[in-house]
Amino acid sequence: MSYRLCFPLMLVISCFGAGFTQTNSSAEKQTTRVGIAATMNRSNRQIIPTWERDQLVRELQRLGKQRKSTIVIEAVSLEATAREDAIPEAEKKGCQYFVLTTLLNPSHGPGISGGPDGSQRAPVLIGNVDPNQTMAMNFVILEVGSARTVAEGTATAPVVDGNDVRAADDTMRFVAHRVASELRSSSVPKID
Repeated sequence: MSYRLCFPLMLVISCFGAGFTQTNSSAEKQTTRVGIAATMNRSNRQIIPTWERDQLVRELQRLGKQRKSTIVIEAVSLEATAREDAIPEAEKKGCQYFVLTTLLNPSHGPGISGGPDGSQRAPVLIGNVDPNQTMAMNFVILEVGSARTVAEGTATAPVVDGNDVRAADDTMRFVAHRVASELRSSSVPKID
């Protein structure tokens, strides 16, 4: 074969190979659907529960597609706030997981925060932080079907100029990063 004939043939083969590789890598993406319940407010702060839920949904949608991850996170709004109501709604909407968030008053020592649906431990702040100028958001990620807890934690943010909504939005950004990280690690198939 002559050089003139070999070069175009090699070019076609390399382009075909590159196209095959791109198609194959996009086929490996796995979508994880997660329901986000409206935020429960057990604090003395003023927030709009559905607004904060929507903030978490928007932030997870922004974080949902990372180039380096094979897990794509699809966030779905739920109307429920309590676990009992969120389970059937998340299942109906085809979610594998759902997230519950609760706004609580933080403290410097052990304490309990009560609400209409029971009590929960108040987040403890370490250091020289003023609990009256800090917002705390607890979250729990649960698996639909088994209601197994995948991860839980607390995010805090300072309340600047008495702006509760801005502080709640900041805590939701922290929660979104943690939820995305936990979902990506729990959705990876385990190799025995």
